[in-house]
Amino acid sequence: MTHKTRLGPIAIFLVIVAMVITTLAVLTVATSNADVTMAKRFADITQIRYGLEAQGEEFLSYAESAGGGSGPADHMDGVTETENGYEYTAENGGYRLEVAVTGPDASGGYKVTKWKLTKIWNASDPMNSIWPGN
Repeated sequence: MTHKTRLGPIAIFLVIVAMVITTLAVLTVATSNADVTMAKRFADITQIRYGLEAQGEEFLSYAESAGGGSGPADHMDGVTETENGYEYTAENGGYRLEVAVTGPDASGGYKVTKWKLTKIWNASDPMNSIWPGN
């Protein structure tokens, strides 16, 4: 007496399970690579922004320490003297920091009137064509 083992339904089920597991593995690897890329991009942007913030703080340090003598324009590039005080502009990696201070006042200190960190608009950036605004 011979028994025939039917492997047809079991084999089809195992092939389907193997395909699902393979698909999930490929999706996991692709998602992990995308996460690493985005994390690196975010780290680069954060480093640029913190560098600009540090430059702005350096400008404020020169403005405060100058007192009645020389102003921050004598110590840093990008500083312009206005009728009310000083303005500082720095750019790096597509970002711009604009800082303005008034003063010095009677105590020799400065008042921050503007601290603006912005992304510089680039017309050739492919992300600008997502929605034209029409």
